[in-house]
Amino acid sequence: MRFDSALELQAQIFSRVFDFVEAPATAYTGRPPSSLYLDPFLLEKGRVYRKKTKKRVVEDIALGVITQDAASADARLAVLVQDRRKVRSAVVEEIVGFARGEADVLYIGRQRPLWTTTRNDPLRLGASISPTTMEYAGTLGCFCRDDETGQRAILSNNHVLADVNKVAPPTPVMQPGARDGGRPGPDDIAALTRFVPIQYEGVPNFVDAAVARLSEHEREEDRHTLYSGENAPEPAMTLTPEQLAEALPGMTVFKTGRTTSFTRGRVRAVSVNNFLVDMGDGLARFDDQIVIEMDMSPTRPFSRPGDSGSLIVDEGGRPVGLLFSGSASGGAGGVGITGANPISSVVQHLGVTLI
Repeated sequence: MRFDSALELQAQIFSRVFDFVEAPATAYTGRPPSSLYLDPFLLEKGRVYRKKTKKRVVEDIALGVITQDAASADARLAVLVQDRRKVRSAVVEEIVGFARGEADVLYIGRQRPLWTTTRNDPLRLGASISPTTMEYAGTLGCFCRDDETGQRAILSNNHVLADVNKVAPPTPVMQPGARDGGRPGPDDIAALTRFVPIQYEGVPNFVDAAVARLSEHEREEDRHTLYSGENAPEPAMTLTPEQLAEALPGMTVFKTGRTTSFTRGRVRAVSVNNFLVDMGDGLARFDDQIVIEMDMSPTRPFSRPGDSGSLIVDEGGRPVGLLFSGSASGGAGGVGITGANPISSVVQHLGVTLI
């Protein structure tokens, strides 16, 4: 089936098998599926819902789409089961039957906060960080040396470490970030040193980058391992920071980020100019950028909000780019496009050396 047909199939199953109800379009603020369906049992919380038993049967089952890209004609329904006991249940058989066999059943387990959002000791690439004065969380990209002072530091985005020009040096930086329960003082690991200002009114930007010198944080530092895994970090790749790589169309790349952990992507385009990004205070233009799309099966986005600041590497672990933007739609699988600054431009503009 085609990608759009798979989305329509999802909608039919949510309606006829799950007994979900269609919600008004205004109830969804991101990229909507073909229709948005909600569990009326949850909407009617506090009341006795007449099909309560049925709702409990389906609550551990998610639906997705497995495909190579949005134009592919061989899309399949992904039946994602979070309770192992339900993998061979009657309701899963009913879903597969409804899909006329064009479905893959995958056990994915109960979803929990990623290790990236917890306090990391040692400090790891991809872990949650934020300034102590803000209420969000981004990603620790990598470790570096400040060429001006020789001090060890961490690298991330301007909009992560400085909230788009608003946070002044030497504001402390903590791990985990504020959104993930970071505590100013006990969780401080660095202090903002400088950032490349974001410019507006059509003036081209080349990087969204900032550096923060490491403080006496009393934690170990794992500088050269990219980790995968959800509940616990699992070594996936070794970083070679001394060898920077140039992004090329079709190149396979990887990253570990605070929100989606370890993902694989494919460079879609390079030397991207007039790339507009909503920085919160307005649209900023970026030139000479890298555009990346997902390259995973089942379909999974390369990045999501909170992954900003992630270091992107090639198959040899060589740094390629610094993740700074993303969309919720478009690209392979229709799950979004990621924007990245070339890492060579980042180190040049900031005056740092990766370590």
